[in-house]
Amino acid sequence: MSPSNEMSDLDLPARAVTDSPRSDPLLEALVGRPRDESRPHAEGADAAKLVNLVDSAVVNSSPSVVFVGSEKTAKRKKPRGHRRIDWVNTTIGAVAVVVVAATAVFAGVQVASADPAADAVEVLAADEASLAGAENSLTASTTRLEETITTALADSAPIRTALGELAASADHAETADPAALAAAIQAVDAYRAGLEQTVVPTALAPFERGSVDEDKLESVADAINRVQEASTALDEASDELRTTRTAVDALNTSYTGQLATFATSLTAYATAQNDAYPVADQSFRDAVTAAATAVTATPLNGAAGAAALAAFRDAVLALRDEDLRVREIEEAEREQSQNNQGPVTPTPEPNPDETDPGTTDPGPNPGTEPGTDTTDPGIDTTDPNASGE
Repeated sequence: MSPSNEMSDLDLPARAVTDSPRSDPLLEALVGRPRDESRPHAEGADAAKLVNLVDSAVVNSSPSVVFVGSEKTAKRKKPRGHRRIDWVNTTIGAVAVVVVAATAVFAGVQVASADPAADAVEVLAADEASLAGAENSLTASTTRLEETITTALADSAPIRTALGELAASADHAETADPAALAAAIQAVDAYRAGLEQTVVPTALAPFERGSVDEDKLESVADAINRVQEASTALDEASDELRTTRTAVDALNTSYTGQLATFATSLTAYATAQNDAYPVADQSFRDAVTAAATAVTATPLNGAAGAAALAAFRDAVLALRDEDLRVREIEEAEREQSQNNQGPVTPTPEPNPDETDPGTTDPGPNPGTEPGTDTTDPGIDTTDPNASGE
């Protein structure tokens, strides 16, 4: 859940426009001077300028006198005639006097026809329009923040499930570094808890003018004060919403950073798995490497990130299964090779207590003739008691 370009309208002050004139002293006494009021021109300033223009025309109406040097003569100078009237300047002066008089009359009519209550109604309408625009902006910002939180919770749910499937189970061992996986799961849980505990400020109710007597200055001024109070409350609500949005942005930043760290750990884990299962075909090891790269390139903040994690898990499990399958085949081939050589019967050891069945009694010595006395002649075999009987 982004987030820095969103809801920039909260940075605009929710105050009433102040370009409406409030020149009436009574109106200023009731509602105060405007926040940013341009300096008014003094009444009759144009008339004063025209008077100065007339005076300047009268002063400059006389023709300039030019003295020309002449030689001394005995003749007397002719007397100078009357000064000629400059009708052009005179005409301009007369017109200026007429304009001054007309301007003064027009200014008097304006002063006579001024209506403080009507001016106050214009100020009230301008302030109400500004307040309504600020209210719409705050309502839209509140709605966007609520939608951001809802979307973030929905996007983090499949990520939490995918991380849980990387852990060890009854069917298989873990398919990610245990320490890195535990940190990632903790990050997701903390992120979701923070979002669920976030309280979005309630949008203020729209301002209503109520009953105002537009012909009475006091009634209109009271309505203007109520608009200004509503603008102040709207400013405070905007500040509160901005604080909440900043906290949500901080949660997003921490969450995405921790998941990016976990994604990086899968690259090293993929290398370790490829080294641990070298019997599998190279295509399976390449698939594990490619899956780890895909996780790194995919933001882990939604369905796409969950799918990338699931693909990595499947690639690791496929590598292990293939390595085991090849090893079992090789073992079966070795056993078959040993069986094809045939069994070898061992020779039993002879028992000394038993007669060799292949041996027979040879009888008398074959080298002795029958009837031959085989008694040793040196031994007396006669019984000594035989002669005494």
